[in-house]
Amino acid sequence: MSQFSTEKYIFKPHPYSSHSMIISWLEKFPKGTKILDVGTATGYIGRMVQHKGFELYGLEPEAKWLEAARPFYIDILCSELEHAASSYLSGYQVVLLADVLEHIPKPEKELLRLTTLQPNGSVFIISVPNIANIWVRLNLLFGRFNYTDRGILDFTHLRFFTRTTFLQFLEQNGLRISELQASPIPLWLVSHFFVNTWPGKRITDVLMVLTRLWPTLLRYQWIAQCEVMK
Repeated sequence: MSQFSTEKYIFKPHPYSSHSMIISWLEKFPKGTKILDVGTATGYIGRMVQHKGFELYGLEPEAKWLEAARPFYIDILCSELEHAASSYLSGYQVVLLADVLEHIPKPEKELLRLTTLQPNGSVFIISVPNIANIWVRLNLLFGRFNYTDRGILDFTHLRFFTRTTFLQFLEQNGLRISELQASPIPLWLVSHFFVNTWPGKRITDVLMVLTRLWPTLLRYQWIAQCEVMK
């Protein structure tokens, strides 16, 4: 499976990636499930589940990305989450916020708004980067906190989460956590060695085992599946 880019945002098809975990969760929902994908980018999530019979709706502020995503959704609204009409955001069985909330100035306000607009028992699938990752900690040890074009310290990130603050954030905004997973440091984005060679694949497997043993230190992203509780 090839990767495709939305400039700096790319689909991550590796089995240990957040996108693969999110898709595996979505595939468990029945045909006809009404899903809102907030921040569709070029529609890589919609593309991967287009044959599942879901009622897919999207929200994407970048017009050029929206047009690429449009074939995989019933409808897509070109808008920032903060400016989207409540009538469009309401009444979904599943709401997907994949790598979205860290880009919003007031994510608490927008998440609470979304939860209040959905029926009780609706499912939210949310992923955010782990600011307590060892790479960030080591940089802080040497006095560095430098933003980058992508990754945990993407220069567009406005909010940061540790495991504790992420769980608190979800619970304080009307969500009950049913499952929490995490992706390891994405070595497969660093070099094809970790994808195409036996030693590289084994190193990635070992990293995933270590990540499960020391989650707050080694996890790259937190991925939560939650239910709306009113």
